[in-house]
Amino acid sequence: MSSTQPGGARRILRGLERAATSLERALASALLAAVAINVANVVARYVFGRSITGADELQVYLMAGLAFFGSAVAAVRGQHLRMDVLNRYFPEELRRFLSTFEALAAVALCGFVCFISSEYAWRIYQIGSVSENGHIPMWIPHSLVAVAFAAMVVVGLFDVVLRVAGGGLRQPDPVDAAEEALS
Repeated sequence: MSSTQPGGARRILRGLERAATSLERALASALLAAVAINVANVVARYVFGRSITGADELQVYLMAGLAFFGSAVAAVRGQHLRMDVLNRYFPEELRRFLSTFEALAAVALCGFVCFISSEYAWRIYQIGSVSENGHIPMWIPHSLVAVAFAAMVVVGLFDVVLRVAGGGLRQPDPVDAAEEALS
């Protein structure tokens, strides 16, 4: 977070970072829960000869939720994967334009995925679809996809606004920062 951001932007950035930290803790708890479910299922299967119904499904849905919501945390922190090997050699104006275009494209793509997954979750809610073994309502895991992508849209829109104003959510590139310090 840059100290050159206006006060309102700094407050929003701090709020996003606090939300990302809270979400990260919740995701860590969900990962621990998935591990505990797996251990309990292994013990039940090999010690008692019975497995926990729906445990495997629940673990898969937890792991999918971890991946999608982890992407939202990465978006807040500017830690998502990107190919920027050539970007550092472009002039500053072109880099700013390309990064703003990239952020807009990401918002559009995340918005599209959010829309499609919301529609799908609504349809399977309407038909009452449940998982085969655990009887988990299928709209729940599919809604997690929509909610995570909606979060990425909100973060992305804020990032676009900051980029247009000359900032952004991303931290400075470590290679650029090192090169700047050496020059």
